[in-house]
Amino acid sequence: MVVDDSEVFRKVLTELFARAGFHEILQADDFDEAIEMFEASKPKFTFVDMILPGRSGVELTKQLLSIDASAVVIAMSSIINKRMIQQSLEAGAKDFLLKPTNEIALNSVLAMWSD
Repeated sequence: MVVDDSEVFRKVLTELFARAGFHEILQADDFDEAIEMFEASKPKFTFVDMILPGRSGVELTKQLLSIDASAVVIAMSSIINKRMIQQSLEAGAKDFLLKPTNEIALNSVLAMWSD
């Protein structure tokens, strides 16, 4: 699942997922939609933008992990901010990707956190 308020970025990341062999890719553009989709589908990976309208990606990460403690949440942001990276990892994110990402970086994260 990709959670990002940018439709363009969601489409780019969805295409990268498809190239990596994932075909059922959920897309959410805000906190509430992400929670609803996550509860219904329990995706293998959830990539969360740390800057979302309303509530933060850190809050979303905590909420997703309270629903499923074994979820693999990957934080993303276009801003390099050590505090944000630290907060996302402390909230339970497994990794952090800088946006825009590329196929090599995405595949590396997917390989690292696959079963």
